[in-house]
Amino acid sequence: MVARPSVQDPFFKNSVVFVFECNHEQTTGVIINKKSNITTHEILNNMKVTPPMGNEPVYAGGPVSKQSILILHTKEWNSTSTFRVAGKYGVSSDDLMLRKYANGDTPRGYKFCAGVSVWQNEQLAREMENNAWLLVDLNKNIIFDHNGLTQWDLAIERAAKNTMDQYI
Repeated sequence: MVARPSVQDPFFKNSVVFVFECNHEQTTGVIINKKSNITTHEILNNMKVTPPMGNEPVYAGGPVSKQSILILHTKEWNSTSTFRVAGKYGVSSDDLMLRKYANGDTPRGYKFCAGVSVWQNEQLAREMENNAWLLVDLNKNIIFDHNGLTQWDLAIERAAKNTMDQYI
């Protein structure tokens, strides 16, 4: 989901949300384009695990369970808690994933996220009726290789192209 330019909520303004679960009660995803104020080194240091050479950002996945860390990643990698998404991605959230990462065992594409975004289905339906969100299927490059407003711009552009393709 991509927040439309009209969204003014400070948490979701200019957000790109990767939805990984949708059921009869709620929709759950993570914001993948806004960096939080923590890094992978801080998380690993708190676990008393030696961090790898690089220090990577952790994205502000959402306002719910902000202390929970998960990793959105490509499908070839897994951990004990991996939840498969659309046959192309995985979402993992356990200590093993952090230890694997610290040892250099990483997926081809990944983003660490702190917290999740959750909508009750009635709430999301209202937001969709109010044109708050665009639905778009993003490719791995846009998901893993971009962030910030660049990622949001690319997602908006992809949504616009998809809309035009429907009418041409």
